[in-house]
Amino acid sequence: MFKKRKNTNDETDIWYSLVIMTDQEMSDEDYDKTQNKIDDHVDNVGFSCNLTRSQSDKEYLNELDERMNLNSYTKPIYVLFRIDHDEIKAKEKALEKKHRFRHFFNLISFAEYDVIATKVMTSPRHFVIYSDSLEEIIDFLREH
Repeated sequence: MFKKRKNTNDETDIWYSLVIMTDQEMSDEDYDKTQNKIDDHVDNVGFSCNLTRSQSDKEYLNELDERMNLNSYTKPIYVLFRIDHDEIKAKEKALEKKHRFRHFFNLISFAEYDVIATKVMTSPRHFVIYSDSLEEIIDFLREH
């Protein structure tokens, strides 16, 4: 479950992506409540998603665990990543270069671009902060 939230094309602002890490997939109602709480307090979150630990790539979780202790949390963890617009553009250009014919005829699907953007926006390289308190995350976002 994920949701693109706001237009993050204004590169002068710093944008963040929020990953809500849970053991089981969140219900739509719980996810919407969290999104509404974020929307009510801050406007610099451009992407959010629910990451279910049991269904996630183990290599990805190991990379995150190097930066934080995932095993110490049982309730949802809120993880913030900085969105790197330049990296997204570079990876999109590389995709277009690799598939020039498909790009020329506009045959590269939105899903392929979306996969690139999602990987960059949730990359452990861009990890900023995590907490089990949504209020702490909101406070961080207000300050930045």
